[in-house]
Order: sequence, then C-alpha cells, then structure tokens
Amino acid sequence: MIGKNRLKCAFVCAMIAFMSLGAAVPKASAATAEALPKPGYTLPVVRPRRLVEAFIIPDVYGDGEQVSAVALKYPAEIDSRKLRKGFFEVKDRTITKVTTNTTPSLEADQPGKYVILHLKHTNSVPFKQQAKEKKKSKKNKKDDGAQDKREAPMFSDREKPVLKAIVQQTHKIKAVNGLKYPVMTVPITTSRKTKSILDSFQTLYYEDADVPATIPYNLYLPKGYDPAKKYPMVVFIGDASANTDDDTGALYQGNGGTIWATEKEQQKHPAIVLVPQYRKQLIYQLGMMTKDDHKWTPGLTLVRNLIHHVRDSYAVDKDRIYGTGQSQGGMANIALSDKEPDLFAGQYLVACQWDVDEMAAMKDKNLWIVVCKGDTKAYPGMTAAADKWESLGSKVVRGTWNSHSSPKKFAKLTAQMAPAAPIHLTIFKGGNHMYTWSVAYDIEGIRDWLFEQRKTAKSEE
Repeated sequence: MIGKNRLKCAFVCAMIAFMSLGAAVPKASAATAEALPKPGYTLPVVRPRRLVEAFIIPDVYGDGEQVSAVALKYPAEIDSRKLRKGFFEVKDRTITKVTTNTTPSLEADQPGKYVILHLKHTNSVPFKQQAKEKKKSKKNKKDDGAQDKREAPMFSDREKPVLKAIVQQTHKIKAVNGLKYPVMTVPITTSRKTKSILDSFQTLYYEDADVPATIPYNLYLPKGYDPAKKYPMVVFIGDASANTDDDTGALYQGNGGTIWATEKEQQKHPAIVLVPQYRKQLIYQLGMMTKDDHKWTPGLTLVRNLIHHVRDSYAVDKDRIYGTGQSQGGMANIALSDKEPDLFAGQYLVACQWDVDEMAAMKDKNLWIVVCKGDTKAYPGMTAAADKWESLGSKVVRGTWNSHSSPKKFAKLTAQMAPAAPIHLTIFKGGNHMYTWSVAYDIEGIRDWLFEQRKTAKSEE
C-alpha cells in the first residue's frame, strides 16, 4: 500500500510541474506557429544562385554548321574585369576568349548577365585523302581512274548536324554586386540554340509549268528591303551532298549560300541571296541536275526558270546577278552561263568543270575559279578551259595559293590578281575536291571582286 501511495504522489507532482511550465511559456501566435519548422523539415542552406541557363551560338563555316560559342546566363551582371578564359571548359573545344553581353550573341562586348565563351573553329574536312583511299593495290590501280571519272552519287545521306556543348565553370566568378558564383561540380550539356544565319532565310516553293515540277528555295532579303530600290542578287547552287529532303540542306552543308547574308557582308554589299534546294524527289522525277556527259537536263531548266521567277518577283538589279556554286553547283553555273550568256554579271566557280569546247562561249565572262591541285577532275578540267580561253584571245591570270593562308595573306593575293584580267584561275596547293569549298568562300577579296562586276553591253550581244 505504501508503494502505491508513493507512485501516486510522484505522478501528481509531475503533472503539477508540467502544468506550471506550460503556464510560463507564452502561447504562440498563428504567424509564429506558421514560421516554426514542421516535423521532418530541414531549413534550407542559403547559397548564391548559380547559372540560370545556357545556350549554344551556331554558325555556318566552310565545312558546315557548328557551335561557334556558348552563352551562359547568370542572375546578375558579371564583372568582366575578373573573367578569364581559363575559368571555363567546353568539352573537345578550345576557348579563344571570354566576353560579356546583355544578350546571348557575339554582336557586342558589353557588361551584362551573359558570359560568352568564344570557341576556336578547326576545319573538319581533311586536306589530304584518307590513308585507306591512298593505299591501293596494283590490281586496283586501273579502277582508280574509273572511280575518278564516275559521277557523284545520286542521293546524299547528309543530315542536319545535332549541335550541343558540354560546358563547365571551373573557377568562382564574381558579379558586379559582389555576389560570387561557385564552381560547377558537374558539367552541363546544352543544345538550346540562339537564332542563327539560317533563320534569316525564308523557305519558299516554286512550281514550274514547263518541266513540270516544284522546287524549294531559300531566299534572303536585305534588312529594310525596299521594293522601290534595286539590289544585286547572288545565286548559290550547292554540291550533290546537299541534295537531301531537308529544304534547308544547301544552307548548312557549307557557307557558300550563307556567307552573303551575314551582317558583315550585308553592311558592305546589301544583296538578295537565292539558294535553290534540289531534293531527292526531284532526282527521282527529273534525274540529276548536272551529269558528266555535260548535257542540258530538266533539272537545269527548273533552276533557270526559278532564277527568272525570283529576278522578276523582287527588286533585283538585272545588271548585277551573280552566280556561284561548288561541284554540282559550279557545273550548273557553267551550263546556265552557256545557255544564257547575259544572265550573270560575274561568277565564282568552285571545284567544278564542264565540257571544254562548250566553255569556249565563256571566254569574255567575268570569272573567278578556285580548284585544288589534288582534285582529279576540276583541276585538269579548269586548266584545260583556261588554256582554251587564252587560245581564243582572252586574258587569264593564274595563281597558285596556299589554302592555309591567313586572311591578311589572302587579301594580298586577291589584290594582286583582281585587276589583272577578267578571268582568274586560283589553284590551291594540294587539297582535294571537297576541301576546296571548305576554304573558298571565306576569301573576302574574291567576294568583293564579285560585287564589282557589272553586266556590259558586250555580254548582252
């Protein structure tokens, strides 16, 4: 009995103490209770915010569309004075410089929330033929000549490149407000693209009654295009590798079509740019645009009629229509010029050839031709054509250039050749067929020369 009474007494004392303690603690208000941590909840650790988003900035080079830069957006304006290119890494790419901007673009270097990682471009087209192509057995030597004389494949398996970048911030960087953004512990992969030169073209469709067939084409109109004015027009025709069912294929396989629409080029030479797209469907329907038998084709009729359609539908200066193209596109240019001598005021022909006797009709044309000495078809073909023109009394200036020259060196070489004659033949040392146009359209002096050409009364006779 005594033990039970003691237990009861202890229980009563504990209850009194508990109630006294509760009375001493003020009751929490609704707001205070709301702010108190809930069971199982851990208060967050406050850290500086990190990267907001990342973009790739694409560009089209002579060897195709690639990532030219990466733009990283941070929450606050970045202190560019404290930035170093060594503070970042982009997998498999070399960062050449780091700038800041208010937008994810290369157009200006100014304070902003965007850090722009400029990437080095390396030409991906091999200068020399692959080793496995060189190592031929004696048994197959006779076949090599046949291979060189075969026409290009009818269909292309080229696909639009999937562009992405894997980037990492390897050092802390500082915002103007003093906030520091910590190192990225894990690289991020981004494929989100900013607008590119491809977006400045509109894709349209021309239905021709003569052939009959429909051909897609990509058209660039200068900024502030005014129908009351007259603009020169550049017509670029791609090589057979652009003959795909992607209606923009001829725009990204190289820069022969896009270079004329870049901001820098348009500031000097505002021009309309026309880039036809010869689709697989047209090959099934009409056959190849050009063939090595050098005969006129329905595909050439279609392209010629398209050029007429655009010329007559837009504010085109008919005395300043310029033709250019590589391989298939260069051959098409020659065929068009033979068929219609007064169409082009000047032509830039890259890695192509045609029947030499037919090309005699071009002896008074304004031409700049670029071939690689390692091109087993275009080099001998255009050398023979130059010989033919000279035998007919035309003046041809020839030059052998190093295709790895700097822009400054190219400018000097071009300036030396440009005024010397109406027909220019530039031969790149070594190289090969496809390598030719990975370099050719980057030569600014030749582009400038083209825009200097005007259709003369003699060319119209």
